[in-house]
Amino acid sequence: MEIVFFAVVAALVLGRLYQVLGQNRGAEPPPMRQPRFGMPETPSEKADGDQTADDGGKVLTFPVREYDGPGAAGLKAIGAAQRGFNTETFLEGAKSAYEMIVTAYGAGDEETLKNLVDADVFEAYKTSMDERRTAGAAKIEVIRLSEAKIVEAELDGKIARIDVAFSSDLADGGDGLRAADEVWTFERGVDARDPNWLLSAVRTA
Repeated sequence: MEIVFFAVVAALVLGRLYQVLGQNRGAEPPPMRQPRFGMPETPSEKADGDQTADDGGKVLTFPVREYDGPGAAGLKAIGAAQRGFNTETFLEGAKSAYEMIVTAYGAGDEETLKNLVDADVFEAYKTSMDERRTAGAAKIEVIRLSEAKIVEAELDGKIARIDVAFSSDLADGGDGLRAADEVWTFERGVDARDPNWLLSAVRTA
């Protein structure tokens, strides 16, 4: 009886470990969480705006937003093509993306960069990172992101592009900080299933 009892206990313990550790030892880890920006707002069933039906047939309404300032016409076009788009959520995501990209570049983290930038930017960054590794350059860190603002936007067919001007203080192993003022272009297909935007260009402000 004792042998049967311990066998049952062992089976329960192994079953628990199987659940905790996963059913497949070779399973890939979960994908990295990317900054999600420009995502749809929470819809309302009563507010005026763009209406659509969910999977259950319920009519939902996404609020219509007005834009002014730099890139207003482009933002309006993007908002019309990408339901629920709003600049506040986009900018919060853009700021997170900026810090993640700068940090990954400064650390030579290619895997992170692949998920945040397009192919052309990645190749340019990879070349630069290889040179930095050869030179033994120090890591780069964002000490302070003082400003992030939209300066231009456009809808080119099905491709939405938004230029964001960033001002920050960076540290790269030296005794002090250096200022960085750049304009980054983010883009995505408005009908793409992936909600995330990719960095497609960088220029000095």
